Formats: sequence, structure tokens, C-alpha cells
Amino acid sequence: MHSTGGFYLASNKDWYDYLKRERSKARYMGLDQEFISLEEVARLHPLIDPKHYIAALWDPLDGDIDPSGVTYAYAKAAKVHGASYHTHTLVIETNQRADGSWDVVTEKGTINAEHLVNAGGLWAREVGLLSGLHLPVQPMEHHYLITEAIPEIEAREERLPAGIDYEGNMYFRQEGKGMLLGTYEPVATPWSVSGTPQSFGHELLEPQLDHIAERLAIGFERLPALKKAGIKDLINGPFTFGPDGNPMIGPVPWACVWPNG
Repeated sequence: MHSTGGFYLASNKDWYDYLKRERSKARYMGLDQEFISLEEVARLHPLIDPKHYIAALWDPLDGDIDPSGVTYAYAKAAKVHGASYHTHTLVIETNQRADGSWDVVTEKGTINAEHLVNAGGLWAREVGLLSGLHLPVQPMEHHYLITEAIPEIEAREERLPAGIDYEGNMYFRQEGKGMLLGTYEPVATPWSVSGTPQSFGHELLEPQLDHIAERLAIGFERLPALKKAGIKDLINGPFTFGPDGNPMIGPVPWACVWPNG
């Protein structure tokens, strides 16, 4: 885990007002987010050109972490506390008992669970359908790039903070001695609308640079060092979203579950 801290950057009044609301929500939740000066932004992250912004909200707890490592850390902790986990085990169906618990039928046997959590990601729709539930989620194509080494980063000892530019709809952070720059397209491209194949693994999709060219131009303008850096990797992969871009969290009332078929 890299606890670098991070900026939320506003380049116009509308996004500044948005950040004020975000700060209020953070305060309510006990998070220590605070506005800092643009001079402080430039000091903490010398690759940023502060002239493009009017406000910056600083989160000292922001950072990045390896998702695979987190998953196995949770699994290890769960096992220490008496739980079991089963990798490479296909779930065939899920059936709720009269007492409210669930039978999870797998190719290796049936597991009874008090609660069932759908953390299927790209397969969330398919997991929902196992219990007759139609979830409004859809995998979309998502691009990010990783640059070659950047001299300004190579000369540093401390890791750069992460950042989000709301007008550019992009995020950036240090990756090795280069930068990772990702963007969410204003009109995203759906992927595998009819259902995620069971055989899909970690394959990547064909990059569509023309879809993100406008966003990349904003990124190169606001982080000028990126103009001179070569692109090491260009990644396009599927990413599951709900209709409003927010997580779908919580129990599902039985009345909302549709019968199979």
C-alpha cells in the first residue's frame, strides 16, 4: 500500500462548489480533508501546472494498493478467524432456504451460508441471475496508460501524491518511475452486453485511442512532463458499472427477486 495522499482538483467554479460539498461530506464521516493552496499543490506535486486550477482539496489518507494482494490478505485473515475459502470453484446455482440462509451449489459440493454477497465484478449479472435477480450493471471499456520513466520522478526520493482532475474526468498517480493516467469517457463503450463469458480471464481489449484523445490532451496540458514521456503501456479492459456509476451495496429484499425465467 502506498499512502501518498491525494488531490481533488477543480478548474472552474462548478467543480469548486462540488469539492465544497465533498469536503462537507468528508467532515461528517470524520475524514480530515481540507483545501490547500495551489502553491502547496505545486510543491507537493511538481509535475502539475497549477495555473489550470482554482482550488484543490487534499486528502492525506489517499493512495493506491494492489487489489490482488488485498484480496488474498482478506482471505488469509478470514481463514485465521475460522472461515474457509475455495478458489477455482464454479458456482452452479444459489438457493435460499426457509430459514433465510443460502445453499451455494458448486461443482465441488454445496456450501450453506447465512449471508450471500455478490462480489462477482464482471460476472455480477450472472451471479445475480443464479437467484433470479436482474442487476442493472454493465461492463464498459476503460482506458489507462503508463508512461516510461520521467526524469523529474527519477530525481525524487518520495512518492508523488495521487490526483483527480474532474473537468478532465481523469485520475493520475505514480507508477514505478513513470506516471499512470486513466480516464473515464463521456460516452463509454459497452462490452459483452449479452453476458460476460465464463472463460474470460485477464485478457485486454483493443485500445481505442480516438475515444480518449480529448481527455489525454487535457492531461498532457495539465501535467506537461507527460508530453515528453514515452508511453510504456496502453491498457483497455472491461470495468463493471451501475447506471449512475455508484456501487450497488446492501441486502436485496425477497420481494425484488424475480423468479427464474
